[in-house]
Amino acid sequence: MLVKTKAIVISTLKFQEKSLIVKCFTQSHGLKSYFVRNAFSGKKNNQKIAYFQPLSILEIEAVHKNKGTLEHFKEIKTAIVKSTMVLFLSEILHHAIHEEEQNEDLFKYLETALQWLDTHNETSNFHLILMLEITKFLGFYPDTSDQDLPFFEMNEGVLSLFQAI
Repeated sequence: MLVKTKAIVISTLKFQEKSLIVKCFTQSHGLKSYFVRNAFSGKKNNQKIAYFQPLSILEIEAVHKNKGTLEHFKEIKTAIVKSTMVLFLSEILHHAIHEEEQNEDLFKYLETALQWLDTHNETSNFHLILMLEITKFLGFYPDTSDQDLPFFEMNEGVLSLFQAI
């Protein structure tokens, strides 16, 4: 099946001397792995190694066979320019996102956040904010309903009026 979608590169793995296996979080199909033959040679200009840097946002056209095997790109276009901070975030996302089903909300959040990073200069705490916000999608965002309370109970994971002894 031919699929056109946006994809965020999560990780790459060199295969033999000239090829790559690229893991992407796609907008329409969740987590997918793609095989890129001859990624290190200049034969195909549309599949250069630079496209597959961690957290690159791509617009892809790909052949999905959905048989549990590696998929193949038909066409690739880059959609973002990024800074070195994304290497750290890529490693975090590589270990945090394991779901293979579609998660459009998480995809939209990551896409918007990475585009914001690309267009702003004051990004010193971007990685901290992104990691905190990602916990909402992963199901363990801190409870902030009682922010005015002075003590944090580590066992319960809540703020409290009284300090635990």
